[in-house]
Amino acid sequence: MIYDPINLLELQQAKDKLNHFVKIKSKFELKQKKNTRSLRQNSALHLLFTIISDQLNEMGVEFQYTGLKGQPLSLMHTPNIVKEYIWRRIQISMFNIESTTKINTDQINQIVDVLAKYFGEKGIVIEFPSKETLERMINN
Repeated sequence: MIYDPINLLELQQAKDKLNHFVKIKSKFELKQKKNTRSLRQNSALHLLFTIISDQLNEMGVEFQYTGLKGQPLSLMHTPNIVKEYIWRRIQISMFNIESTTKINTDQINQIVDVLAKYFGEKGIVIEFPSKETLERMINN
């Protein structure tokens, strides 16, 4: 069971459970539950994919795809291309996690830092959407 230490009742329940295991000399496992991303963060992440793809397209940077019988194909960037061919590859390299649903907030921030540095060196300034920007974009 997952206990939230901010909730005093749950904190007491966790302590009681731990004390019970100690009293009966039972083996137990304690591990930290890392926060996965929220619905708001998920929306912001997908908005970031859109921002990156739009900026790359505005700069005339094309995505080079090799897959149709080995023939190269130039495409405009899409949010899905950014997610699958840029974001996910960094995510796997850094954390060995394939699914974007399995990464936590700290990992997202680390990937954003890598992307910001990479694109910054290329003259492209990309910022993770603020709460206000996200709300404005979602509500429009």
